[in-house]
Amino acid sequence: MTEAMTGRTHLLVSTGLTLSLLQLAGQGVSLPAAGVAVVSSLLPDIDEPNSLLLQKTMPKPLLLKLKLLFAAAGAGFILYSYLQSFYTPYSYAAGALLIMMCLVNQRLFRQLLMMLLGGVLLCLGASAGPWLGTAGALLMVCAVLPHRGLTHSVYGVLIWGGLLYYASLKLGVSLWMAGSVSYALHLLCDALTKQGIHPLPPWKWKLAIPLMSTGKFSGFLVESVCITVTFVLLWQTFVVPMGTATVGLWEQVKNVWAQF
Repeated sequence: MTEAMTGRTHLLVSTGLTLSLLQLAGQGVSLPAAGVAVVSSLLPDIDEPNSLLLQKTMPKPLLLKLKLLFAAAGAGFILYSYLQSFYTPYSYAAGALLIMMCLVNQRLFRQLLMMLLGGVLLCLGASAGPWLGTAGALLMVCAVLPHRGLTHSVYGVLIWGGLLYYASLKLGVSLWMAGSVSYALHLLCDALTKQGIHPLPPWKWKLAIPLMSTGKFSGFLVESVCITVTFVLLWQTFVVPMGTATVGLWEQVKNVWAQF
């Protein structure tokens, strides 16, 4: 059995609690902040190629099409190199590597795509600005990180929060609080498993409250409790005030009507 909370539970709990906490703190909830909260609830698992985040951004049908594209590109490049004597035999090796990419499993293929996309963004960042370069570098690093490593640490929260804080200043929209809280809540949820997290690597201290294992009754129970708490807080934060405001508005309408 895996020792992790499911991606859907992370998405629901981290996003729901974050939006509720922002509202209770008087920060309000904007559409961009809600979007950042959703992404941040899954972002720590970017170091796991089969995570929900990467399955949604790189679904199986897309991977199949890309594999066919790389196979065709590799075969075409080999044929072109043969006809034009283009840096042979090294070009043959490059074409063969493109074809071999299509033979690996989906997990490894996603890792290779992350590294390839990261490399492209890193190159574009040299002329298009630091944002693309930073995103590219992070993608390449995350593609080779062990699961629950750097992304599941205090450093991951600080890096992501810092990037969002800088983006908030540039865009004039508060994003960093929603992103940081949602990201941190993901880590807290993972700390409820037997595997836990290492908050401050390379320090080997592990934060683990072994309450659950996915696929076992303990996992079902803990996830159910977390989801229930999230729905209750969302209800109390957003639905109840809306109902109170509706009742107050209805009373004002009745008072006005009574004057006639």
